[in-house]
Amino acid sequence: MNALNDLIRSLEKMIVELNANGKIESAIFFTNWYNETIKCGDKVSLEILEKLSTCRAMSQYSNFSQKEEMLLDDVVDSAIAIKNKVP
Repeated sequence: MNALNDLIRSLEKMIVELNANGKIESAIFFTNWYNETIKCGDKVSLEILEKLSTCRAMSQYSNFSQKEEMLLDDVVDSAIAIKNKVP
């Protein structure tokens, strides 16, 4: 559950930062996956983990700041950590 909490916290920070910087479309992307993650409880779907663990390229086409890139790394790393624990 700790890895899931890390993912949720990372998503929250990412959403706040993107909204603060006016990157609404990117914030909506993460908000949608955040909501889906919350709905799943401690049984996060593989689809969510796949999307979140492979979205690193988003930083290039959305012109992320260095801070946003660091937050994105946290999201991706958290999703990968959970995915690696799934049997």
